[in-house]
Amino acid sequence: MASNMVDYSSQDFPYRSYKKHGDGYSPHIEDTLRSLKEKIRSCKEDNDRIIQAYEKQENINVVIL
Repeated sequence: MASNMVDYSSQDFPYRSYKKHGDGYSPHIEDTLRSLKEKIRSCKEDNDRIIQAYEKQENINVVIL
């Protein structure tokens, strides 16, 4: 299975700061990235809560058996 490599030093990399990137840069990208990072953080927190609830349920099941 081939993997795609991303050259983060490329001038075409869309997540560079406005001053470095120049023309074609959209300031909305920063807002979108910030929003996506917050959603990821929220999902990780939810996932941790689900895992903890599952582990508690497993402990209860062991005690019942």
